[in-house]
Amino acid sequence: MRAFLGLEPDVSTKLAIDNWRTTSLPPYPTAVPAANFHVTLAFLGNINLEQQDKLQQQIAVMEDISEFSVNLDIAGYWAKPKAFWIGCSNHASAHLQLVKKLTTAAHSADIATQKNAYQAHVTLIRKCTENPPAPLVTPNFTWRSQAFHLYESLSTAKGVVYAIKQSWHLMPELKARKPI
Repeated sequence: MRAFLGLEPDVSTKLAIDNWRTTSLPPYPTAVPAANFHVTLAFLGNINLEQQDKLQQQIAVMEDISEFSVNLDIAGYWAKPKAFWIGCSNHASAHLQLVKKLTTAAHSADIATQKNAYQAHVTLIRKCTENPPAPLVTPNFTWRSQAFHLYESLSTAKGVVYAIKQSWHLMPELKARKPI
């Protein structure tokens, strides 16, 4: 299966991003459906069942990572994949810890991952032949990430669908106790 590990914004954040895209950018026929909005933590590519099982075992024994906020506050364009995206100008330390631990887990499961510098982002438009004009309004979307997921990328007659195969909760941050 073609797979990746990622974060999923909550429904209200997905709808807000979709509305922002509609009002801040010209229409594009290759816009990514809001249902597919996600932040990739580790792209795995094509993996077999043995690799998937090993990966899930590695994640099961991984040290807990705390919940964290994801703030999408910059827009960008990558010419090679022809993708317009919004992303994080700053990553929470727990976010980067999770990326590192998942990359290590993937390597332990004999899965090669991309070696590019990590940039948390949500792809909004694919197959852009040129960089879209600057958005009318700077993006600013924040959500609390409480879980991460193993996704399968499925090609269908209506386009690509990302199906969640398994989810893992992140550890809630401990709130300081008030003295009695």
